[in-house]
Amino acid sequence: MMALADNVSIKRDEDNFMLFDNLSGNIYKLNELSFEVLSLCDGKKTDEEILLSITENFDVTITEAEKDFKRLMQMLSDKNYIYDNGNKKGGEFYEKGL
Repeated sequence: MMALADNVSIKRDEDNFMLFDNLSGNIYKLNELSFEVLSLCDGKKTDEEILLSITENFDVTITEAEKDFKRLMQMLSDKNYIYDNGNKKGGEFYEKGL
C-alpha cells in the first residue's frame, strides 16, 4: 500500500495538477491521471484498488493502467516521494512490479 512521503504534497488548482517537494522546493506538473493515482496513495488502498479506480474513471485498459502505474510508482520511488506503507520503518521504497 503506497503512501506519499511526508515531504511531498499534491495540489489541484483549476485545471493544473502539481506535486511539491517541500524539502527542495521543486514543483512538478502532473497530468490528471497521475494526480488521481497519487491522491489514492493514502497508505490504505492496495495497488489493485487504485488500478480499479483508474480503469473505472479514465478511458484506459487494465494493461495500460498497470504499465503507467508501475512506471509512475518507480519514478516517484526513485526520488523517495512515495513509499510502501508496510515498509516505512525499514526505509524500503517501492520496488515490486505488479
